[in-house]
Amino acid sequence: MLERIRYHAVPPAFILFFTFIVQYLAIKGKGENFTVDLMQKCMLGNTTSWIWSVIIVLWGAVSLKVPAKDVKGPETSFGVRPIYKGNGFQYYCFTLIIYILMDQLFPVSASLYENFPQLLGSFNIIAMLLCIFLLIKGKVSPTHKNDKVKRDPLLYEFYRGMELHPTVFGLDIKQLTNCRIGLMGWQIFIHAFFVTSVGKYGFNHAVFVNYILQTVYLAKFFWWEAGYFYTLDMMFDRAGYYICWGCLVWVPCLYTYSSYYIVQHQPSLQTNQALLFLIAGLLSITLNYLVDYEKQKFRNAKDYKCKIWGKEASFIRAEYVDGKGRKKTSALLTSGFWGISRHMNYTFELLAAFSWCGVGGFENAPMVHLYFIFLFGLLIHRTFRDEDKCEAKYKRHWKLYCEKVPYRLLPYIW
Repeated sequence: MLERIRYHAVPPAFILFFTFIVQYLAIKGKGENFTVDLMQKCMLGNTTSWIWSVIIVLWGAVSLKVPAKDVKGPETSFGVRPIYKGNGFQYYCFTLIIYILMDQLFPVSASLYENFPQLLGSFNIIAMLLCIFLLIKGKVSPTHKNDKVKRDPLLYEFYRGMELHPTVFGLDIKQLTNCRIGLMGWQIFIHAFFVTSVGKYGFNHAVFVNYILQTVYLAKFFWWEAGYFYTLDMMFDRAGYYICWGCLVWVPCLYTYSSYYIVQHQPSLQTNQALLFLIAGLLSITLNYLVDYEKQKFRNAKDYKCKIWGKEASFIRAEYVDGKGRKKTSALLTSGFWGISRHMNYTFELLAAFSWCGVGGFENAPMVHLYFIFLFGLLIHRTFRDEDKCEAKYKRHWKLYCEKVPYRLLPYIW
């Protein structure tokens, strides 16, 4: 019964629900009355939305074609190490500067805000066509012949994806959709919403804090982009509706939603209250980066010899068998934040998200908090998913690690 629900009911239900909810949120966020007729018009996009969506996609693709340092991702179970472009932070800075300069010459931000529902409609069509293409490509001409995946119902394959690391014209599809379009789009849209808010209603401290916290978070992401290649998204999620549509449509919609919503629904926090959210958010983002940096530093150190918190890093050597039946050894870090809880990076990410959503004001709840609510559920699910994979991979060594580090997110609580 559960298998039938997973393979036959979940994919169509999710595709219909999320396609609908994206348009609903975009229309309601502007304070407009939602109608099916308006939704249908927005879903097709308009001239402005199609121009901008094509520009964003092509700009992201160009960033992966310019000369840059190659960065290798972790080896897959079928023996391939994907190659990514290591120019994420340069791309982020250059794109944001170009956009800000354009905004001084033309009313770009106002245009993006006013056409946001249509933009999501255009990106929805692009994402759906991409997912159909990836489904066919994965069946007919996969990038890596050894990337085997079991056959499932067609709609589930569309939802899950067929290939782990597909490339098209030399472009890594997941780096393109996840980083260069999805995450960069997040930054561009929140900037547009902030500029629109100031233009319409003047400067608001809470709106500024909401914008600046997300900007710092996204700058941190692109600075650390090489570390992202070692996350579940890149290592285990296949390129299908779940990850590609999610990054092309769901990220621009929901992840930016607190910024989008407060343009029309201005928060009323006092300056000192907004300042508290700013301090809490900056601290959380900094700690989130430090947690990820510790693991990246440890992973890159020769023979795992490095100092964390002034001491030699401690770890558990873990043996495992790869997809080709070869015995290999890895290391599970038990120093620093990774010795306090197994997913401390998630804890600080949730605190950061609460800070930039919370500053939107509780009078705007729950709409302004939707991203935090979604992220909370996502990261709890991801915690269990990650641990299931680690237990299956490392077996008794993972149990030893859990005994050494017994807490998942909150030390002494859970």
